[in-house]
Amino acid sequence: MIFYFAVLTALPRVSLESGPINGWLHVSNKGISMPRIFISDGFYQWITVVAVGCLAAFFIRKQRIKKHDLTGENTHAVYWAFFTVCTFALIGLFIHPVFGFVGGIFSALATLFENIPTTLIKVLLSSILIFFAARWIRNFFASRRSATGHLSLIDDDIFRMIFVGAGALIAIIVVVAWTGISSWILNSGRDLFHMLEAKFEVDGAARPFDAMKPDIVKPGKFANYGTNGLTMGPGFAAVFFGVVFYTSAFVAEIIRGGILAVPKGQIEAANAVGLSRGQSLRHIVLPQAIRIILPPMGNQYLNLTKNTSLAIAVGYSDIVQVGQTVYNQTGKSLPVMAIWMLFYLTCSLTISVIVNFYNVRMKIVER
Repeated sequence: MIFYFAVLTALPRVSLESGPINGWLHVSNKGISMPRIFISDGFYQWITVVAVGCLAAFFIRKQRIKKHDLTGENTHAVYWAFFTVCTFALIGLFIHPVFGFVGGIFSALATLFENIPTTLIKVLLSSILIFFAARWIRNFFASRRSATGHLSLIDDDIFRMIFVGAGALIAIIVVVAWTGISSWILNSGRDLFHMLEAKFEVDGAARPFDAMKPDIVKPGKFANYGTNGLTMGPGFAAVFFGVVFYTSAFVAEIIRGGILAVPKGQIEAANAVGLSRGQSLRHIVLPQAIRIILPPMGNQYLNLTKNTSLAIAVGYSDIVQVGQTVYNQTGKSLPVMAIWMLFYLTCSLTISVIVNFYNVRMKIVER
């Protein structure tokens, strides 16, 4: 709010000569306008080249790691993989039209989905459900079998197997009886492949990316930003920069504290074995610091999601302000608050799952 009233509203009015870099960057009390980069018609051919590069990088990294294991030489596997992807991405800017034939493949797949009967989809889905249920029960039996082959089951184990089997049976009945599921899969697959076919059937000279410079128009007495370029209104700019500055200060302190929490002896040991400062940071310090950084970093991202609701203080229309407008006009406050709760709960749980996943992956495994 202070940033909004002290900085943005104090900026000069927009005019045809607005700067600081006229034609490239415009800053005024109407907000900020800058060049906009966006994907163009040739993007999908280019991303196909990048996908091929990722596949090549995977095998190159695998070979470099194998060489490192055999010789002990520092083969820089990650760097090789990264530069491989970058090379393919750079080359793809010039050769991406050769992948226009992929559109024909998607066209054939769309035709295939049009001719598949719904009965086949029902049989396929039922087979998948039976396979996964049987696999789970088999693995469950294996986990309850002792080293001598003795199988020991308690009542809870039997109920769990019955629950999995009954759940699979109910799902099969729903799939077979409800034809709409199979039809939806076929129609969605057909539409998806038709869409991808259209993305690849473009002019061979199409570029993967394009850009637009910001413009200023003056249809009457007052100038304003045009439709070209990337424009941030004063409300959005205030929220964006306010949240970025506020959150980045906490994130920087969390990372600093995590790095300083690593015992000094670890760094001294790395220096003793001849590791450079960068190698010591990458191989010794950061792997230990991340275990300390992740929990407070997750909390900070949760706070970031909720702090965006403060946009209402500067008049920016986010989900909170739109909800207030809805229940002021309709009087239905309970559904609006339920939508708020569901939205923020979904965001919080999603961030928590991601952070906890990496937290479990990074934890110390003891003997």
